[in-house]
Amino acid sequence: MAEPSPALVRRAQAGEREALAALVQSQQTYVYSIAMSLMHSPADAADMTQEAFIRLLRSLGTYRAETKFTTWLYRLVTNICLDGLRRRGRPVESLDESATTQSGEDAQSSGERLADSDRWTQPEEEVTLRESAEEVRDALNHLPTAQRLALTLHYFEDMRYEDIAEAMGLPLNTVKSHIRRGKERLAVALSNSVEV
Repeated sequence: MAEPSPALVRRAQAGEREALAALVQSQQTYVYSIAMSLMHSPADAADMTQEAFIRLLRSLGTYRAETKFTTWLYRLVTNICLDGLRRRGRPVESLDESATTQSGEDAQSSGERLADSDRWTQPEEEVTLRESAEEVRDALNHLPTAQRLALTLHYFEDMRYEDIAEAMGLPLNTVKSHIRRGKERLAVALSNSVEV
């Protein structure tokens, strides 16, 4: 995830069409991954992403650069998704629930990553990678909301712990605990799916 330049944000706030388009385009993946981590459904995440950009265009003038733009946008998208869940009658978990009160089995987390290979010459590896990615997405969707969001921001949006804490409005140690417990739960879930 790239933080948009302050100049781009100011030009977008001034109503410059090219700047608005560039701002939306630069944040699409970020907004969708936040929406997907909360909504669990690609269709719902797409709806919330569209709603988030409509709201962004309407409320861009309220951004005062007191925090990073992506932090402000994260809160906007999260609120839209939580409202969307409530409208759909789906349960909404608190993000500030203490990480120490969440249950989780102890497991060692692995920092190993799949080796990148030429997928065009190894089609069977492409199928295996797709299946693995689906298993990871499924396991991620079963995590508590705060753990899922913290992991999404850390791994998929490449945010630092401090930035995640600011974006989520949580203490730094709580974010670290959410990420650690989320990785432990993922490791357990993925090892169980391999054994089956």
